Amino acid sequence: MKREKGRQDRLPFLIFLGLLLCCPGCGKKGPPVVPDAVVPPPVNDLKAYVVSGEVRLTWSVPKKGDTMFGGIEGFRVYKYQTGGFVAPCPGCPIPFSPWLDIRLKDPEPALVEGDRITCYDRVESGYRYVYKVIVYHKTGGVSEDSNLVFCYISGRR
Repeated sequence: MKREKGRQDRLPFLIFLGLLLCCPGCGKKGPPVVPDAVVPPPVNDLKAYVVSGEVRLTWSVPKKGDTMFGGIEGFRVYKYQTGGFVAPCPGCPIPFSPWLDIRLKDPEPALVEGDRITCYDRVESGYRYVYKVIVYHKTGGVSEDSNLVFCYISGRR
């Protein structure tokens, strides 16, 4: 009789141990980062202007103090397009798509003037557009998202 009670006492412990083995993790959410990667600061001044059927995006290269942050390799511009007056629900993630990869060494089709980057997007009337920029460093580190900019291109010209 005593042996059966000992087995029953071990059962909760074995269940707890099994659950611990099934749920490993470090508790930190997010994509893996290379240990020696330098994370550049994000773009915080992204602006969009609608000019005759085009969206002109402009932002400045992030700085450290008074100089440009060293080692920045380029920028990834992401875009979301939706028809009419449909806007993403409040609090829902926006399903961005990669749109443009701008390397500082060869920025085509963007323009680099001093510490300002400018690029243009031909857009369709009657659509809403949302853009964001991510900075990437030569060591593989990437910044947080920039501020988001929203544009609506009316059907009237």
